[in-house]
Amino acid sequence: MQIDELERERRRKAVAEVLGCQALEGVRPSSTQLAELQRYVDGLVSLDELRTELIERIRQCSPG
Repeated sequence: MQIDELERERRRKAVAEVLGCQALEGVRPSSTQLAELQRYVDGLVSLDELRTELIERIRQCSPG
């Protein structure tokens, strides 16, 4: 996936906002989460792909 600098900056700002909200709630991001968010900023994954990966990881961790 190729993204231009404007899209990269938009993604960077969105990630900064997410991390800021988490910080206000006292949540510290894991190194895994930071790496995933960086992949999104770099244009290596789309938001849908990132969401799908997160849902799959939650399913794997959930009892049942």
